[in-house]
Amino acid sequence: MKKQFLIISLLASLPGLLWAQADTTFKSQNLPDIVVIAIQAKQKTPVTFTMLDKKRIQQLYYGADIPTLLQVTPSVNAYSDNGTGIGYSFFRLRGMDQTRINTTINGIPVNDPENQGVFFNNFADLASSAEQIQVQRGIGTSTNGTSAFGGSVNIQTKYLSAKPSAQVSLGIGSFGSSRVTAEVQTGLIDKHWMFYGRIGQVKTNGFRQNSGAQVQSYHFSLGYVKNKSVLKFNFFGGNAQSQLAYLGLNKETFNQNPVANTFTHGETDAFNQYFNQIQYSYDLGRGQTLSASAYLVNGAAPKFQFLAEGWYTFDALNMADTTYHVNAFGDTTFSPGNVMTSYRLKQQFMGAFANYQLTRGKLDFVTGIHVNQFQSDHFMEVNWANTIPAAFKQNHQVYFNTGFKNEASVFAKVNYAFTNKLSVFSDVQVRQTSFKYRGRDMEFRKEFGKVEDMQWLFVNPRAGARFGLNRFVSFYAMAGMSMREPTRFDYLQDDFAPRDIKQNEIKPEQVVNVEFGTELSGFVNGKINVYAMEFQNQIVGTGALNNFGYPITGNVGRSYRRGLEIDLRKQVTSFLNIWISSALSSNKIEQFTQTYTDEIAGTPITQNYLNKDLAFSPNQIHNIGLESAVWKKRINAGLSFRHVAMQYLDNTSNKDLSLPSFNVLDFQLGLNPTSFRLKGLPQISLRVNNILDAKFAPSGSLGGFNTISSEGIRGQIPLFLPNAGINYFCTATWIF
Repeated sequence: MKKQFLIISLLASLPGLLWAQADTTFKSQNLPDIVVIAIQAKQKTPVTFTMLDKKRIQQLYYGADIPTLLQVTPSVNAYSDNGTGIGYSFFRLRGMDQTRINTTINGIPVNDPENQGVFFNNFADLASSAEQIQVQRGIGTSTNGTSAFGGSVNIQTKYLSAKPSAQVSLGIGSFGSSRVTAEVQTGLIDKHWMFYGRIGQVKTNGFRQNSGAQVQSYHFSLGYVKNKSVLKFNFFGGNAQSQLAYLGLNKETFNQNPVANTFTHGETDAFNQYFNQIQYSYDLGRGQTLSASAYLVNGAAPKFQFLAEGWYTFDALNMADTTYHVNAFGDTTFSPGNVMTSYRLKQQFMGAFANYQLTRGKLDFVTGIHVNQFQSDHFMEVNWANTIPAAFKQNHQVYFNTGFKNEASVFAKVNYAFTNKLSVFSDVQVRQTSFKYRGRDMEFRKEFGKVEDMQWLFVNPRAGARFGLNRFVSFYAMAGMSMREPTRFDYLQDDFAPRDIKQNEIKPEQVVNVEFGTELSGFVNGKINVYAMEFQNQIVGTGALNNFGYPITGNVGRSYRRGLEIDLRKQVTSFLNIWISSALSSNKIEQFTQTYTDEIAGTPITQNYLNKDLAFSPNQIHNIGLESAVWKKRINAGLSFRHVAMQYLDNTSNKDLSLPSFNVLDFQLGLNPTSFRLKGLPQISLRVNNILDAKFAPSGSLGGFNTISSEGIRGQIPLFLPNAGINYFCTATWIF
């Protein structure tokens, strides 16, 4: 604790870091967050990105989490365990899951350093406090944290405002869903201080049985402005309680009873995650800005209750060297029977980053450094079992291990405008990271395996150019390379080391990314781009999941993801907009080998595959929407159509192991009576999702056994993760 306090205190007291909005009195309405500008793409940066501003976020957000909100951007496919978008919800970008998508909040890396996943449900309702969200597709620009492969998501929370305000939102919807949020801006106090606060709760019973979720969250920001410096504190996080529902349904159950849930024995989990950040900035003058930030993140899983039905042995429960249970008939029991286990976590993540920016004439230069360290204790306890030796106490600990992950990176970005029309961009990042695993010998059993200490060093360069043909049309091009280390689960495929593991068993991923695009303004606004992502040693899922719902993965050799993306908006009339967000892609593995078990003999059989489609990578995703504002914009209505093409559940292009394409139609209606100038009237919005009541599964996995018959028939079956049918959510918001 002393070390954490020292790091944050030193950064808080650094003399002269960053920028100021005013001289001695704050005069602007809002206090932007300059600290995170260094990792964002700017308007003239030649990378592919979509920006969602505060107005668009407020229009889209109703309670379903960030992944659902991001579906309006190209190449995104979102899904949730319970089918509502509230609770455990995820998304894929260009076919890649969140372990390969860099996510930051106010510059803080949110990806779990070990497994690189993101769990938005841990701090649900964050969209209520979002000022803007930038989604970069492809490797994008250098950022903090894990390397971006599918893309990066940079979330910036609300600016502090010089104008006081307050807001309360109450929402209710299908499946017992609800949302309560209250927030306040104090405005400028004593010419220097500003405060923003939000507390809220989002909950649902879930579309599926036994799949409820409830999350309490908070966000507080305190800012101090004086002379040329700004000091800001951010505190946000949440406590999540969820019933487990990450296993899909077989085809028959999906068709007849899509609300079913395999977990029926009280399988639940809980997780809390608390983010603490301090930012300081100073204006050096002559176009120079210096900024720094330190963060401390604490997280814990008080429980992850999972029922192991009959297949756990005494050895797996760390009971191998004990006396077996003897029943009343004198029979020796070699298995404890059904066992309720509890997976536990305790994490601490701390780091700091500093940036220097120079904007002068034709030159825009940014450089930065980022360091962090992470420690996570993993352990499992036995809550109860049908037959357990008397010597064992309640909450017997099965295993205990600790993961350590450290990272350091530096980057430099240069944008130079040769003329008013032509500018060039270069960006290079050097990133070093290491991982250590330390297992603990338990009372009755030694640690299964040892994991080699690992270390990686990556150099990730990018370069591009932008050309403005005229004030209506611009073109950009970018090429770059990025590398990324495997995750803890990529190596272990479990929560402990089942054997001795070496670093070279799994190779780091490498991608060369090329982007060409055009930006349009005037008659139609937005971007059209084509891309090619050429991979070496891409780490892909096999379609199967481990006990904790994580994909089982492995390297493949050469593979690619290539496509066309469209992100356009057209003002048809003074009261009608049309928008389109579409992606057409080809996603292939050139060659790979897969091992099966012979159905009869039980011996391994290998098969080679050529030019097969990558799993969970639909070749078409289309979103088309109409938005209308009438009666002096007091009434707003929107209708959106979504199509996602067929997805394979593994990498063998087997249609028997796939998810069908689906079409969804959503409707939104809003009433804003503020122009009536009558006090006490709330803004009211109604969202009706899937108004045609389509039955579909946006994601899934493989079940059954990894076997193959002499006729080539696979022993695996598709499992469907169902989405809710027609459902609604109604929200009333009072603004003071």
